[in-house]
Amino acid sequence: MGFEPHILNLLTLMQNACQQSHTRAYIVGGFLRDLLLHRPAEDIDIAITADIENTGPQLAEQLDGRFIRLDEPNHIARITLPRPPGSIAGIKHLDINTIVNNILSDLARRDFTVNAMALPLESAAISSTASDILPDIIDPYGGRDDIERKIIATVSDRVFAEDGLRLLRSVRLSIELGFGIDSATLDLIRKQAHYINGIAGERIREELLRIFKQTQTGNVILLLDALGVLERLIPELLPCRQTLQPKEHHWPVFGHSVKCVDAVDFLLGKGNWPYASDAVRETVPWSEKLCKHFHSTVTGISSRRDILKIAALLHDIAKPETRTLNSEGRIRFYSHPAKGAPVVRDILARLRFSSKEIKMASGLTHHHLRPVQMNQRAQLPTDRAIYRYLRDTGDIAIDTLFLSLADHLAARGPDLESGFWAQHCRVARLVIDKMESLANSKKKVRLINGHDLLDNFKLSPGPLIAKILEAVAEAYAVGEISTREQALELAEKIISNRGIEQVDPSGYRQGKGIVKP
Repeated sequence: MGFEPHILNLLTLMQNACQQSHTRAYIVGGFLRDLLLHRPAEDIDIAITADIENTGPQLAEQLDGRFIRLDEPNHIARITLPRPPGSIAGIKHLDINTIVNNILSDLARRDFTVNAMALPLESAAISSTASDILPDIIDPYGGRDDIERKIIATVSDRVFAEDGLRLLRSVRLSIELGFGIDSATLDLIRKQAHYINGIAGERIREELLRIFKQTQTGNVILLLDALGVLERLIPELLPCRQTLQPKEHHWPVFGHSVKCVDAVDFLLGKGNWPYASDAVRETVPWSEKLCKHFHSTVTGISSRRDILKIAALLHDIAKPETRTLNSEGRIRFYSHPAKGAPVVRDILARLRFSSKEIKMASGLTHHHLRPVQMNQRAQLPTDRAIYRYLRDTGDIAIDTLFLSLADHLAARGPDLESGFWAQHCRVARLVIDKMESLANSKKKVRLINGHDLLDNFKLSPGPLIAKILEAVAEAYAVGEISTREQALELAEKIISNRGIEQVDPSGYRQGKGIVKP
């Protein structure tokens, strides 16, 4: 164990800058923990004996970085490092805080024992091996022992009262590090779960995204639920716990939703699915292009994979309120996608997700049944059905297909029927294969425009113009027309109400799908 050369170089530069400012500094927090665990790091936490308001900008200047105030009342700031970083590659920023009294009092204010250790910066700057570093580590709460034991334990009973976000962080760290949470800390979380209510949505969003980046997110959600934290974050999920589903579903709504999150990771090659063999995943369409799609950034630190998993948890949020029994006594959840979409918008807005993230997750919720509804009577969808699906889902067309597949796995669980699954995958593959050609055909030619309709048919501007143009674009995309004259003929039929079915705004009809809603 030791510092990588670029990190050692950065620490030396930082120590030299501190010496010039007559400031003593310590490496603290997660970086030191990860060093002991041989884990890579993207940032370093530094505690200094000087006021960061005065010293921080000077340190940033000497490191060729940028000084950012994060929390002025608590004297916390950040120095972002230049990119590309050259000799200090791999570390994105330094988080610095002022030591109020001494380093021991600073460590006493930290959250967990594995984060409540310190290493004098002057020791680190001249060390590169474990034998040099370990004797100088300040460890008043037994953090190194808890690392050996693989345990998350609080420094004191005040940690959650001081910062309720630590309730989420404790569970996230346990999964991220592969550690357990000691029993006293679990009891404390249960008793103090209400402290999460006072935390700003922006901070919760960031911690939740870090949770959804893990490959065992389902276990985290179940633990947060058992500890009483989840119901305070997303109370809308509470009714889902006891909402039973039709016999085709293996789990009630909440259990199904949690399983759906893990099913997403299984489909994306990021996790296991204990209810089926790898042959089930091999049936799923996959490519390097799809891999890049799901790893692409949505906003800030979120990726499409993250938002898809969040939508998987929330996609059936409206099932409790829409649950009915039909005349045959069968359970149905009519219109739950449409009614669930605004609920998802409200939840994510409350947690301060970005407008792009909210639009994506609510759209996935609204459209999550569309892929199975294109599979009428086990027939592959027509080009027209695929065109309308792509038109309506837009940027989330692929994501919706994979949510539908995950929904299928999480509905059937150990009762998965290979024939229905293979058909579902064939539909997804066909849609993906048709996407580019249908999109290109729409862009390639515009046979007529609004002025043509106004001039040839003496129409007034209004919604009918847009409907006709969409119907013409659709007919061209699926190969039904190819010339301007045919486009005008189609427009005339629509206007005379003889082809109005071609501008059906719903885009699809309700029908029997692969997995019943």
